[in-house]
Amino acid sequence: MNRTRRVKIVTGLKCNIRCVFCYYRDNLDAPNRKSDEILQDLRYAYRRGVREVDFSGGEPTVHPDLPKLIIAAKQQGMERVCIISNGWRLADSKYMGILKDAGLDEILFSVHGSNETVHDELTATPGSFARISAAMKNAVDLGLAVRVNTVVNRVNLADIIVVSRFVANFRPIQVNFITVNDWCFAKNLVDKLMVRYTDMAPHLHSACDYLESLVPAVNVRYIPYCFMQGYERFVCNHRQVPYDPYEWVPRVRARLEQGTGLIRYLAILGYGLIVAGEAKNLFRKNFAKLLDAAVTEGLRCRFYTKALTCNSCRFFELCDGVENTYATEHGLGELCSVSGGRILDPVCFRREGSSELMAYAE
Repeated sequence: MNRTRRVKIVTGLKCNIRCVFCYYRDNLDAPNRKSDEILQDLRYAYRRGVREVDFSGGEPTVHPDLPKLIIAAKQQGMERVCIISNGWRLADSKYMGILKDAGLDEILFSVHGSNETVHDELTATPGSFARISAAMKNAVDLGLAVRVNTVVNRVNLADIIVVSRFVANFRPIQVNFITVNDWCFAKNLVDKLMVRYTDMAPHLHSACDYLESLVPAVNVRYIPYCFMQGYERFVCNHRQVPYDPYEWVPRVRARLEQGTGLIRYLAILGYGLIVAGEAKNLFRKNFAKLLDAAVTEGLRCRFYTKALTCNSCRFFELCDGVENTYATEHGLGELCSVSGGRILDPVCFRREGSSELMAYAE
């Protein structure tokens, strides 16, 4: 499988709504980043082989220079430009038309409910469901590709299948269900929003069943494989990320992440190489793949944990386990070992016509 050539570039943490689970909730009034800094990130990414970009925030549409940034990305050589958006400003079809004329190709919408009761509660912004609904219709009318993120939590769990039916009306090319991830859950709300995988799985299975024939790419992100038996093809955890064309190149994302300077970046790589053990592949992989693996394995080693029973599971190499936050809140008792031959290829279920037992593809 081809490796992703896409990365996220942050335009700033400033946002015009207040999602209750937002990791950056205390920083949503921060100023936008300077355009020169963003353009520098674009040049950095392009030099490292990135050819597709997701402008993210906060909310990128609150940046006054967004049309110019899209133009600059295309002039830089980016083949595909996307924005990750809550849709509030994009309900204005004239503004969306400006972005399309600048070179925008697709929009990744954050849809957290199928109606205003659920969605507006999670965004803490009355009217946000009506505006994102209008925004997605505008995108379809203008011929822009639509993608969807839905953060699965206690408030919208029973609504997930209805969300699936709702977003399918806009012919998305990708739908992501994001489960337990510290980047999506404000720490002070973990106990109120975090759902057990045991409770989550049946709803996710139903959503995947419904969307599979309608949407080219359906992903469940950050979930142990033992909860997705029979649905393994939908799982996208850290080892699957480098092969997902809509995900971000690990080594470039880590360098450009908000607040990451050179010293912190080197520390991330060092942790992945030494503590997570990726240094063993120093002479087995090319340098770019080694750095990607160092970031990936560092994340898995630092922020995730597994139960002892996981050691005998056939998915051990593919699976991240559960985040430390989840383990603290709910323990590890739900995890189970799935019997069968050990699977080494991280994308065997996502590789059409492949054998489950292919060697680890690097």
